[in-house]
Parts: sequence; structure tokens; C-alpha cells
Amino acid sequence: MTRHVHRGGVLWLILCVILVAPSALAADLKIGFIDSDQIFERYQKTKELQEAFNRDVRDLSKQANDKKSEIDELQRRLDSQSQMLSEAKKDEQNQLLQKKIGEYEAFVQTNWGPNGKISKLNEDYLRPIIDRVHNIVTLIGNEDGFSLILDAADGNVVYGDKSLDLTERVLTSLRTEDDSGTPTKPRGGASSGQ
Repeated sequence: MTRHVHRGGVLWLILCVILVAPSALAADLKIGFIDSDQIFERYQKTKELQEAFNRDVRDLSKQANDKKSEIDELQRRLDSQSQMLSEAKKDEQNQLLQKKIGEYEAFVQTNWGPNGKISKLNEDYLRPIIDRVHNIVTLIGNEDGFSLILDAADGNVVYGDKSLDLTERVLTSLRTEDDSGTPTKPRGGASSGQ
């Protein structure tokens, strides 16, 4: 599974805010960070989802290989029987071959293309965990008064004091939710869409 990294102007925004009002922010600014790559790597449910995702991709790959084998067999038969077939029969076999090639290419595009099924599967498998991590980070931010929490996996944290690293807290919260069956809800009116 692939996590899509959204690099943006987060560092630029932070630098602008800090440079514009350093004295006003110095006392009130509380920054933390997480490493979502570490969260995804160390969280057991992500590994389980990765296995399920891999199974789905293997199934689609097998279907693609079966379609390709059928095309190869049709081509082999056409090549070997070409001398014995009438022009009408050759045309019929070529049309069948072209139809199978078109079906194969459509199948590959539908599943592996830019907006294909594999990309959607990846999103479907990861979205619940991403939403939970976001809710937990929002909750930590609200409860502990953080002004900003960055994601080191996005490349926005070059250095961070380990005391500002909230990764372990997020992992602990995820595992606690799993054990209790109760998802974390951000408090204080924050929504998961923030």
C-alpha cells in the first residue's frame, strides 16, 4: 500500500508566522510532530490491512495473467495455423485476438491506471486508519494546547526534540482504541475534517 504524501507550504507558513510575530508567538507557540511512516510501520492493523491489500492485488494480477495467457495462446494458434486457414478464418481469428487484446488493456487500465481499482483499494484500506490518526492528533492538540502538529514523514520536520515527538502517544491511543473498541473522538468541537 502506498501513502500519498502531500507536500505543501506548511514550512513556508510556519516561517512566515514566526518571522512576522516572533515576540507574540514565542510564549504561546507549542509545536509537536508525529512520524506517520513510523505509525504505519509499527501499527499491527496496518500490517493486517497490507496483507489483505496484497491478496486483492494478487487476485487482480492473476486475472490479468490469465487474460494475457489467453491472448498468447490465441496468437500462438493463429501463427501456427496461419498457412492452413482461409482469409475469412484468419480475419475472424485476428478480430477475436484484437478483441481479447482490447479487453486485456481495458482490464489493466481499469485496475492499474491512475484512478484504477488498485488506487481505490489502497485508499479504502488506509482511510480508516488515517482518519483515526487524524482524530487522535486533533485530540492531543486540543487537550495539550498545541498550536501546530507536523508530520515528519512529509519532510516538514528536519529536526525535532524527542520530547515534541507524539508518535508513541498516537500509537498507544490506536492500540487502546483497538483494545476497548471505542474510537477516539476529538473534543472541543473539532471535527475530523479539520
